[in-house]
Amino acid sequence: MATTFIKYKDNKGFYISEIFIQLAMHYINSEVKKILYSFSEKQEIVEDLQDNINGECNGYLVLYWKYILNGISDEQTMIKVLQNVNITLQQKGTSISIAELNAVETDDSDFKRFFSRKPFPTAELVKIIDALILILQGTWDFDNYDMKIDYGYYD
Repeated sequence: MATTFIKYKDNKGFYISEIFIQLAMHYINSEVKKILYSFSEKQEIVEDLQDNINGECNGYLVLYWKYILNGISDEQTMIKVLQNVNITLQQKGTSISIAELNAVETDDSDFKRFFSRKPFPTAELVKIIDALILILQGTWDFDNYDMKIDYGYYD
């Protein structure tokens, strides 16, 4: 499982297994697509997220937000998206079912296989989303953080 460094500005961010950020991007993309959000480059954001979900960027998955979020308004909108993703995730209870994981629209067969064995703890996704919020707000203090996610294929 490849690891990527997720950052936005000032080289502050975190290392995480790509498969977990792919799952987080699925929920972010589902929220971003809603009509209530207005971005200057919304279609680009959706396409970038979907490419990552599909595994098209495996081995070099990064957030292109610094190139497609244009200004404070887009950043604030993305923060609101992420906050709403957290609310949605918390409403799911303690875990995301295997059926829901299998329903994620992706072309990545490794993604499907990895999430086919057991439910995924929502608290672990909330941890990822919280970190993304802090990064966008400019309050994330780490430049070499290794985000450990409590989930494994063989657990």
